[in-house]
Amino acid sequence: MSRRVAVLGSTGSIGSQALEVIEKSSELELYSIVCGSSVEKLKEQTDRYSPVFSSCTSSGEEDGILLKAIDGADMVLNAIVGSAGLKASLIAQEMDIPLALANKESLVVGSDLLEKHLSSALVIPVDSEHSTIFRCLQGETRKVRRITLTASGGSLRDTEKGDIYNASPEMVLAHPTWDMGGRITVDSASMVNKAFEVLEARALFPGIPVDAVIHRSSVVHSFIESADGAWKALLGLPDMKIPIAWALLYPELPTYAVSNDNPLDWGDLSFQAMEEQRYPAFFSVLSAGDTGGTAPTAANAADEIAVKAFLQRRLPFGAISAVIDEVLASTQAVPVEDFAHILSVDSTARRNARKAVDRICSL
Repeated sequence: MSRRVAVLGSTGSIGSQALEVIEKSSELELYSIVCGSSVEKLKEQTDRYSPVFSSCTSSGEEDGILLKAIDGADMVLNAIVGSAGLKASLIAQEMDIPLALANKESLVVGSDLLEKHLSSALVIPVDSEHSTIFRCLQGETRKVRRITLTASGGSLRDTEKGDIYNASPEMVLAHPTWDMGGRITVDSASMVNKAFEVLEARALFPGIPVDAVIHRSSVVHSFIESADGAWKALLGLPDMKIPIAWALLYPELPTYAVSNDNPLDWGDLSFQAMEEQRYPAFFSVLSAGDTGGTAPTAANAADEIAVKAFLQRRLPFGAISAVIDEVLASTQAVPVEDFAHILSVDSTARRNARKAVDRICSL
């Protein structure tokens, strides 16, 4: 019997690739698709893949739509962007349905609320770094010594440090490896996105120290250091269909080669330390993770407001970390109570972030 999959965020990059993976697999069946507002693309997907249920959450009935999409599925692929993704993850948890997760808010701001699903090993990561760690941990009978995530270094990795503060949006959006949306490309340049991934790894693999290094070619998709000091990694040219297929079929493996490449195509593999002078926002977000509770929610909200102001040419790129620091300083971190509590903290942090942006811009 094939596994019925609900694909939430079907019109985005991860969701679209997931539909292709499901179409090629005899073990998977598309059950439902949900998007935010891309009505035309959703219609095209519905016509092509014929899911049992399809809808856009922009209709204003978000909770009801997510419930209908998830109820009846055997697996939920959550690739929704933003806090709606956390809501979807919580619904999957309530229904005790395995979750293939590609929504960062679910773990960055909501890991405390997903503790039941996480402790039951019902959250299978889709991001390539976390998927790699998940796979590398298979077969390790003793606690590993360390997890090391890899990062491309972003668009400013070769920029003179003195020129980073006033880097233009054009410079920042010219990512050397990936073609992504505005916020995530800026977050890659500041390494905020990698800091969020460290926080996600802490939630997924508790009790194991997590760090990150710069790896320009993006061939090594992260490492673990085993108890005996040996290192394990997953290597290959970037292809998100591999972690998608692995998550959707887990604990089984795909029965066909999802991707084909050759070590001769990889080039040189080099690694560099994460420099605080080049990536101060990375360390600001890690500090929020160390504090815990509602601090990561505040950091996430502050970053979103700061990145938006930067893309509007109101805020210098180098001031993004200052906005995050200012918001964190004004946030009293407390344990997360529920989803409504997260929304409240998020709202307050955004208000404080706008004040910080206005203050910095007036200097």
